[in-house]
Amino acid sequence: MTIASAPRKTAALLRTRPAVLRAAAPQPAATVRLVCFPHSGGGPAAYHRWAAALAPDIEVWPVTLPGRAGRAREPLAGAWGPLVEEATAAVLEEVPGPVALFGHSLGAALAFEVARAMTRAGEPPVHLLVSARTAPQQPRFRIDLPAGNAELLDAVDRAYAGVPAAVRDSAELRDHFTPILRADLELSNSYTYRPGPALPCPITALGGETDATVSAADLAGWGDHTRAGFEAHLFPGGHFYLEDAPARVLDTVWRSVVRPA
Repeated sequence: MTIASAPRKTAALLRTRPAVLRAAAPQPAATVRLVCFPHSGGGPAAYHRWAAALAPDIEVWPVTLPGRAGRAREPLAGAWGPLVEEATAAVLEEVPGPVALFGHSLGAALAFEVARAMTRAGEPPVHLLVSARTAPQQPRFRIDLPAGNAELLDAVDRAYAGVPAAVRDSAELRDHFTPILRADLELSNSYTYRPGPALPCPITALGGETDATVSAADLAGWGDHTRAGFEAHLFPGGHFYLEDAPARVLDTVWRSVVRPA
């Protein structure tokens, strides 16, 4: 199945399986729909908080990856190709245009590949926003993945300072969360960039000023992937700066994708 034919051939499947994505809060007057891809170990819940802040101009569509939330019974993703194809088909079939894409960390790479697939299908996004991820063509930080769950959480916390205290303090949450995190990190580490045409839409790259894994130069490299406009913005905080400066981040997102009539 090609991506170009996916919207027609997968419509029935998308209606019968757990939702890959849905609007967090419908906004009938929205001028753009923002599809949001999560970081490693992340789910759709974080982006639900964005819905009210970006309304009524932007309607937020969080993506649920396999193995979590409403798709908890599905196998975790282990390969890029099927994941990109599935996400692209869902966006093209389910989300009314115009569509912008946002992705954080692992989600930035996934959003980029979905943007490329949408473009090949003749329906490119109107904007791509990438967060806390080195540009695809540049060497990037890869975390070593220890075999033990506790050791993995320690390694992730040292690199990204991103393991919630509630997870660290609960054996039940650790047992649930760690396999998801490990699978996503393995997926992230396995990403291979394949050169291709620059996107026809603008790209905005965002990052944290003290993120030790993604530098300002790493973000600047995203400019090579668009033949439209490019901007980069840094915010207070580290890899999860989204939690440190939410108002400034959301203002930047809004200004990037909302255009005057």
